[in-house]
Amino acid sequence: MRKNSIIIIACIFSIFLFYIKNTDYVKKIYNNMNNNYEWLILTSADEGYPMRILDGGFICRKGIFFSIPTVQQDLTHSLFRDSGLMIVGDNFRPIPHKMEIKWFSYVENKFFKGEFDLDHKYIEALFKQKVIYKKGGGDFKLVLIPGGKVMLYLTGENTFLLGIYQAQEYIVIGNENYYKEMFFHIDTLTREQDVQIFQKDLPQQTLNEINNNTIPTDIWDKISVKYPWRFTFHLVDRDDYPEKIVGEEENHVVFINAEKRLKLNEVNYFITPEPKPIPIELATTFDAPGGRYEFRIFPGNVGGKEFSVLPYDQYRKREQQLVK
Repeated sequence: MRKNSIIIIACIFSIFLFYIKNTDYVKKIYNNMNNNYEWLILTSADEGYPMRILDGGFICRKGIFFSIPTVQQDLTHSLFRDSGLMIVGDNFRPIPHKMEIKWFSYVENKFFKGEFDLDHKYIEALFKQKVIYKKGGGDFKLVLIPGGKVMLYLTGENTFLLGIYQAQEYIVIGNENYYKEMFFHIDTLTREQDVQIFQKDLPQQTLNEINNNTIPTDIWDKISVKYPWRFTFHLVDRDDYPEKIVGEEENHVVFINAEKRLKLNEVNYFITPEPKPIPIELATTFDAPGGRYEFRIFPGNVGGKEFSVLPYDQYRKREQQLVK
């Protein structure tokens, strides 16, 4: 009797494993047939310029809509970080064709909105080639910046800037309409009070920009410019030794606009003048007499600190030095 019970339990367990395995397998086939890929949505705003997303989403074929995380927190991070994930429903989704978004800029005290066509074919190619994650998939990251602009990335192990999109300002008059637009309860803070709360904790540089009406809107276009540079090295007293950079998992480059290429086995990316943004960190591996060596340079560092974690004033100063 006990033996029969064990056999029955084993059979039930085997059926359960078979069901789970085949459910995942069927799901994978379905997603491949329908060009669905694993992606979620991240949000951020560049440091020193807090924003609040009010509404928005990605629009896919047949009108399928995936919402952008909104009003749960005010965005104050940076190009290199984000607010975290909001997971709703299945992670495997069709590739979006459009993006629409509304937000409020605390530094500029302005509302913006826009609807943008996305380069569907280019995004699909990145997913198909599995260049964001080696196992496939990737996440969209929106970074709101002054001047009513949105930087859109596809990010993961590697990060690609998909584009910088220009939204339009829209006018909201009166505190009551401000409450509605910001999803505040009536009789809370006035617009002026709400803006002042955020502005009082801003970096001094940003406060000076507000007071002098010099809030920048071109920084992010400048740091995203690509230049035809390449990386070479020279061994002292070995003029006869040829360049011999080799592809290795440790090879990587991080750019000033938060793009990155990690685990670069493609040697040509370094030694050919393919247009690329300004690097802030670069590592390559090369063969030399006596062994294989890793070469690391950090153009973005200041006083031994990484570019992305510098204090705000140093970060902006070094950023502009590199752009020039």
